[in-house]
Amino acid sequence: MPCPFGFEPVHPRPDPQKRNYVLRLLRGLHSWLGLLNAWDFQIPIGGIRFFGFNLFLVNQPAAVRQLMVEQVEQFPKHPFTLWVLQPLIGRAIFSVNGTEWERQRRLVDQAFQVAQLQRVFPQMEGATNALIARLDPLADGRSMAIDAEMTLVAADVIVRTILSRPLAAAEAATIFEDFARYQRRAGQAVMLRLLRLPQALLNRYLGTHARRIRAWIRAAIEDRLAVSASGMAAVSPDLLQALLEARDPLTGSSFSLEELVDQVCFLFLAGHETSASALGMAVYLLAQVPEAQQRFRLEVAAALAGQEGPLGFESLRQLPYGTALFNETLRLYPPVSFFMREAIQSTTLLEQRCPVGSLLTVSPWVIQRHEQHWSAPNSFRPERFLVEQASAEERRLAKDAFLPFGLGPRKCPGAAFALQEALLVLAELVRRYEVLPDPGHSPDLVARLTLRSVNGVQVKLRRL
Repeated sequence: MPCPFGFEPVHPRPDPQKRNYVLRLLRGLHSWLGLLNAWDFQIPIGGIRFFGFNLFLVNQPAAVRQLMVEQVEQFPKHPFTLWVLQPLIGRAIFSVNGTEWERQRRLVDQAFQVAQLQRVFPQMEGATNALIARLDPLADGRSMAIDAEMTLVAADVIVRTILSRPLAAAEAATIFEDFARYQRRAGQAVMLRLLRLPQALLNRYLGTHARRIRAWIRAAIEDRLAVSASGMAAVSPDLLQALLEARDPLTGSSFSLEELVDQVCFLFLAGHETSASALGMAVYLLAQVPEAQQRFRLEVAAALAGQEGPLGFESLRQLPYGTALFNETLRLYPPVSFFMREAIQSTTLLEQRCPVGSLLTVSPWVIQRHEQHWSAPNSFRPERFLVEQASAEERRLAKDAFLPFGLGPRKCPGAAFALQEALLVLAELVRRYEVLPDPGHSPDLVARLTLRSVNGVQVKLRRL
């Protein structure tokens, strides 16, 4: 039976009771969503003291802006963010603070300006064509793990964009396995650190799988450096080359080899893992809501204007409903569900005292489903993000209570890249296939470093 607009898609139900905090942390070992209860989706801010930690959950948009936009220097990334990711991404831009972050941001912004969206479009197109070639033999109504395919296409996009080559199937399998294990261990490590387990012990626990990923990326960078030094091949105009050529306008410095490994590890993590999470859930929603799927399909057909060829760069700018659909996916299923900040001096948030050293959590998962912010917060309604259909309040919330990429100066620099990739992949899917639900499957969502379904995302495709 078709699902109507405004239906409530699958999501983990918060516990209605205020459980014992130790029990909630134990639930958090499986998924950080296990830390939450129903009360967290109603309050503006909540705080507890636990094992010597002052912990706060900040939900009120004005307070979130205070942390992430207006007083960024007073609320830097929490040290937990650095140490839990350091085995994988070293001291990359995502987790460091202060002047170290400022220098890296200047270099990364320069690289992203060089690797403009139009310039990387052919790499996205190549990865999407490879995806369609894999899917077409399976598009006969059988059930398939679409999340695995979205993981592969997202990784292929980022490898082509960074290294100017496709991702080989054999290396993909090993890398995905290591990422999955690292994710699981990282999620557990944060909970165990709150229980005061030694940091050095937890870092050793995290290191095994991260070392293999870093070794793979280091080898790719060293190969490029060797080729460049030999002068035997033309320079590839990709993101790695842009990072190699970036120079800090203030100091004249560039990335060292170790810094390059850190940045590329982070870009690979952010560029493939977060996109894969969002794309998998977007396809799940398309399968559940045939009316939305058909509206998007008609919009794609209109953008193509009767042409049979692939969607071009300009065609993607003519998909407002597709953009709204993807934004609603990000609202319901933010790939990064929790951001951690530290108060480096005692302060007050919403008249609540916040001692120095406090761990402040901003959760896109909570804020984007908060009962005080959104009408029918758990319902699927892309119209919230369509200017001509959204209410004035919804347009305000789309600015103040929608933060899948963060906010302020530390907002993800790859947001436009992610949107372009998602629109291309989803548009090419709906123009070729009818996406159908698998009646026997429901995603079991967990939040660790990113939001994923532990039992995958199963759908059926049928050729149009």
